[in-house]
Amino acid sequence: MTKTLAGAPYTLLYTDDVSRNAAKLERFFGFAPVEYTPGFALFFFGEGRLGLWKIDAVEPRAEARPGACEFALSLDGGRVAVDAAAARAIDAQLTILQEPTEMDFGFTFLAALDDGNRIRMFSRSEAPA
Repeated sequence: MTKTLAGAPYTLLYTDDVSRNAAKLERFFGFAPVEYTPGFALFFFGEGRLGLWKIDAVEPRAEARPGACEFALSLDGGRVAVDAAAARAIDAQLTILQEPTEMDFGFTFLAALDDGNRIRMFSRSEAPA
């Protein structure tokens, strides 16, 4: 028997500068965080959430620095949507780590915030017929 957990999934990225990175993500995503303090910002994506948390406020203290994982968002619209998101990332002054490219899971690009936190956008490959 399969059980599911109720509630919205959260991804929390630790950052040195919530204000700067939240402003970049607001420009990139095209909408403001629903919650904002100097120590935390929260963006909603459908049923998911992306939070930026000031690293020196995390308890218990975080041992690893940002950049070891990524927030990934599946886009509808194929290559066109991914290319448009990559253009917005450049406009928002994110660092492009991977130009739009085809990979085994779909068409994707990878960008980073100033502190190394990674943001991936992709459009899933069509399943073979």
